[in-house]
Amino acid sequence: MATNTNLGGVFTTDIDGKKTSNVFLSTENVVGLIFDTSIVGGLEKALGTDTVAAKAFANGSVVELNTSKDLKEAGIDESVLAGIAKYHLDCFFSLAGGTQRIFVSFMNSDDDADFEAVEKMQLASGGIIYQIGVWTGKPIATKNGDDSYSVEAGNICAKLESVAEILGGKVGITNYEGNAPLNILLNAPIIDEAVVDLKKLPDLSEMDFPKVTVLVGQAPTDTVHKLMYDVNHVNDSTESFAPVGCVGAAIGCLAVAPANESIAHVNGFNLAAVMQDAELGFGNIVKNDDNDVYGSESSFTNIKTIGYTKRNTYLHKKGYVFLTNYDGLENSIFFSSDQTLSIGDYRTIARCRVMHKSRRVVRRALLPRVNSNVEIDVTTGKLSASEIAEFQNIVIQALDMNMVEPGTSKPQISGRTCIIDENQDVLNTDAIDIHYSLVPLGVTSVINVTEGFTSTI
Repeated sequence: MATNTNLGGVFTTDIDGKKTSNVFLSTENVVGLIFDTSIVGGLEKALGTDTVAAKAFANGSVVELNTSKDLKEAGIDESVLAGIAKYHLDCFFSLAGGTQRIFVSFMNSDDDADFEAVEKMQLASGGIIYQIGVWTGKPIATKNGDDSYSVEAGNICAKLESVAEILGGKVGITNYEGNAPLNILLNAPIIDEAVVDLKKLPDLSEMDFPKVTVLVGQAPTDTVHKLMYDVNHVNDSTESFAPVGCVGAAIGCLAVAPANESIAHVNGFNLAAVMQDAELGFGNIVKNDDNDVYGSESSFTNIKTIGYTKRNTYLHKKGYVFLTNYDGLENSIFFSSDQTLSIGDYRTIARCRVMHKSRRVVRRALLPRVNSNVEIDVTTGKLSASEIAEFQNIVIQALDMNMVEPGTSKPQISGRTCIIDENQDVLNTDAIDIHYSLVPLGVTSVINVTEGFTSTI
């Protein structure tokens, strides 16, 4: 008969105490892409009739794509919007890789003049999108009688800022409606003209639109020029000059960049996988003799023909994010910066994304305390010290555990603080005011180096 004792050793049993985690699922890399079909005459012209795409994207429907294979299932091929949509989505997946979350829709700005399609997409996603790219043939500015360019009130940048403010609020004003903040990247012609003078581009930098970024540039290839010609000549009665642009590449970078990182980071976001050279996409554009392609004498303004001072003066200082190269790095193209149309605290996409993430994190952590009881200090009639400490801990803990790059412990901020006024009259207001601040990470946009000879070391 076998012994009723067991072989000796040390044995462990795991138990689950059902403790909840304070780490929330981050959606900072979820993106969206909206294509305005007005340049080709609307949705039917862009999507066709009784096609897979026409059914999938009917009436501005929002569709989530996760891999490049999903394009075919959604009916997005070279015939949709003259190939523009497929080109940008191909760029997106080439840079971001598979298993991404990108929401896609088509709209017509002739019918949706205020670009409410942006709001529709964010709401359709459940408010999880951090950045949406918008491709349109509608120009940002107009050409005046004296050949100068001006941006009118109610321009496309202003419309996009307005819809973003509906979703996430305006700086300095409490927003009771939307809790789904995002940034919008605009791919649009500066003016709808065959000839565009680089030196006359309007200054967008002080528009105070921190939720909008304007992209300039495209790959200087025959394929891109053919796409550009085709999308601008679907309707032969009205010629247009919209560039193909780079919004797919920009969204592709944001789909993998941590919230704190600039898409202009040279070490992280070389666009060589989708382009090895760059042009602005405007200059002096003419057709060939047969009027079926752009002529060889056309100028699309290759970035290599523009020196640093001109790039800085006519593009960067005026608020544009453009495709650029760096001497010594061959076959490499990068974004010049990640600036927004603002010169304040939210002057970069990364700054916005970090604050948008912290807002979601802190709100999520505080929601369970809505309509909860709080202890009052009987000697002052105000909020007790223990309650103040508890709410501060909720905010600080949420920030400390979540403001890190996904899957790592690398911080996305330099520091944080949370202040709660002890003199709040909660008994009469039924409200608690909490203020938290972040110290962002710095960015080395410029590195100055001094060189020279010396006789000793």
